[in-house]
Amino acid sequence: MGNFTNITIIFDFWSAVFCFITAIVVLVTLKFDKKQGVLVMGMLLTNAVLNVFEALAYFYRGDVSEVAYWMVRISNFIVFFSNIVLLFLISEFQCHIVKKNGGHYAKAERLIPVIIIGISALLLILSRVFGFYYTFNENNEYSRLDSYWIMLALHEVAMVIIMLLTIKNWRFLSLIERIEFLMFEFLPLVGLVIQTYVYGVSITTVVNTVTILLVFLSFELNYANYAVIKERRLLNEVIAAFAQAIDEKDKYTGGHSTRVAKYSVMIAKKMGLNAAKVEEIEQMALLHDIGKIGIPDAIINKDGKLTDEEFAVIKSHPALGGEILSKIHERPELLVGARWHHERYDGRGYPDGKKGIEIPFEARIICMADSYDAMTSNRSYRKYLPQDVVRKEVERCSGSQFDPEIAAIMLSIIDEDIDYVLHE
Repeated sequence: MGNFTNITIIFDFWSAVFCFITAIVVLVTLKFDKKQGVLVMGMLLTNAVLNVFEALAYFYRGDVSEVAYWMVRISNFIVFFSNIVLLFLISEFQCHIVKKNGGHYAKAERLIPVIIIGISALLLILSRVFGFYYTFNENNEYSRLDSYWIMLALHEVAMVIIMLLTIKNWRFLSLIERIEFLMFEFLPLVGLVIQTYVYGVSITTVVNTVTILLVFLSFELNYANYAVIKERRLLNEVIAAFAQAIDEKDKYTGGHSTRVAKYSVMIAKKMGLNAAKVEEIEQMALLHDIGKIGIPDAIINKDGKLTDEEFAVIKSHPALGGEILSKIHERPELLVGARWHHERYDGRGYPDGKKGIEIPFEARIICMADSYDAMTSNRSYRKYLPQDVVRKEVERCSGSQFDPEIAAIMLSIIDEDIDYVLHE
């Protein structure tokens, strides 16, 4: 037995052990996307089985014992059958990822590779009955027959079809998924071609192991991303709970924070901001009145006119809100809306008297949304204002209270709201 064969056997066995261990890791972390995890685990276990029997086929080749007689034949069958199963799992895995990302496969597109894979499996099974696929000499060494090339060709055709279907849905894949699929679809083809013309080189097993481990890496990255998404969802739920607590403190402005967030998002989207920035502004808007937590209920819910002293206390809520949110060191930007949503474009606002572009643009958006909701919400002393009155007020305050660009966007939103649904 040559040195290369010994190295191949060692590599196959170690690859199998590694794949088994990795499959256990996937099983432990099988929480966020069970179907993806099951498919990855299936590919790892199938590849492990393939590696074990590839090693056994090499180990017993040339041995004329009774055990070797059966082991070589069984191993060769299982190696090719494992490749077929692996191809099916690859197809299912890629289909799942594409669909999860918003892509689409027509029914016929899904069936074609599955049918070809099924025909390959059927031919392989029939080869055990009718004696084609491999022939063995008196030394228990095997040689390929013509039927082997038919099954190999079907295998490659199925792989090419899966590749073409993936390219069709290319835009639905992330960068890591694109790299993963290129490796997964291109390298096995290269491996099969090399093995076809360099007989005895176990390149397919090497390639399968590399690509399977790449998919496992993608699985782990997706799991890490899932953890980030969970944390983001938790933060959003905490922010929403705070917003509800703030709104319930003021009996006259229930739902105010939610509406301000809604109008802020509409403005931000009109400005062409990316999704991450829009979400950030929404969070700022939900928390913009958090400083009111520190204002006595007797002042916030007072029925009559506020005294100068009481109004001064009310005016302290932006600074207090900024101070509260400054304690969130991982998200320092959250305080922007709370501290500066009462600044004016002409510099006559509070608490810091910032002017023009000195005011962060997020706070200028929230200022506009906050003022719009104040005009379009019911109060104890009046009903919400008519739409034409609100529009005129936004026009009048453009350049003084409001950023002119943001006021213009608000005016366009008002004009689009033909049935005046944007009010409390």
